[in-house]
Amino acid sequence: MLTSSETLCLLGGYGDVGLRLARLLHQQSTLTIVLAGRDGERAEAAARTVGPRCRGMALDVRASEARGQLAGMALCVNLTEATPPGLAADLIAAGTHFIDSAATPAYVAELRQTIGAVPLPRASGVLETGLAPGLTNLLARDICAARPETRHIDILIEMGMGTHHGIAATEWTLQALDQTYPMKSGGQWQDIRTGAMSRHFATETGRVHAIGFAFSDQASIARDHDLDGARTFLAVDPRWMTRAMGWLSIPPLNGVLSRRSGPLARAMQRLPAMGGTGTRLILESRDSRGEVIATHSLTGGAQADMTATVIARTARQVLHQDAAPGPGLHPLNAVLDAASVRDLPFDFSGIAL
Repeated sequence: MLTSSETLCLLGGYGDVGLRLARLLHQQSTLTIVLAGRDGERAEAAARTVGPRCRGMALDVRASEARGQLAGMALCVNLTEATPPGLAADLIAAGTHFIDSAATPAYVAELRQTIGAVPLPRASGVLETGLAPGLTNLLARDICAARPETRHIDILIEMGMGTHHGIAATEWTLQALDQTYPMKSGGQWQDIRTGAMSRHFATETGRVHAIGFAFSDQASIARDHDLDGARTFLAVDPRWMTRAMGWLSIPPLNGVLSRRSGPLARAMQRLPAMGGTGTRLILESRDSRGEVIATHSLTGGAQADMTATVIARTARQVLHQDAAPGPGLHPLNAVLDAASVRDLPFDFSGIAL
């Protein structure tokens, strides 16, 4: 357990992932936890469900007074892409650590550029912390270390719809159907539309159809390991829904879904849950000849639980005096290693031919 009387703030903290994360941190540390969001009453009500060391705070991350409200926090965990990158840079310059869980490539790139430009950082910033990006990046590092001949990695993210995902996550998914994203293939960077690619992955439960999706991990994995290419694909259970998402990613339907993502996400919360409840990651490594040389996989529970678990471990590491990274910008790979995640409640399979 991390023993500390410091205060940690979750920006967008009363959402699905935020509440799961708050409960984990309340159990695993002595930190004071603040759930921050625009609706102060909702934040206070959510905090009361977490425990005595949790409180709510009304906060508009886009307002000028946000910097003053967050002054003195030991760590801010950003769970909303509404947070201006300039605010993240100001926090790090002032001595507040910053962890971000975003998956949108453009937002992650802007955070990286803005935080990286802080001339004299007094705290650390850790980006792409969660499931994908996050765990996928850690698995990619394992593969590249064990198989240095790796030149290309394909990633499968398969999520069950047997439990409802949070409104914010559902809205993000609908908006991503109308996005293009940077991807490296054959040594060349290109912008590709969500759903324009598809492929099948072999799994222990049969072949899984998946579509190319706008997760930021494929760009950072290709960049960090100097690969010829990396691609991320999404599949959902029930599997017919994956094909439906592929159809819905075609213009003009994707634009309609994106513009109506808020009402649609709220409506989907009222529909019956269907499919499995678990999450599976598979990484497939290929050499310069295009031959599969290794696979790495991981299975766990609900996507939100896995995301919260990784962020909680990262937060504890950042605040741990003996293991904390130095000031400045860090990838998750620099904060968590294979040993530090092997005891998490996930089922790993070793790298295999």
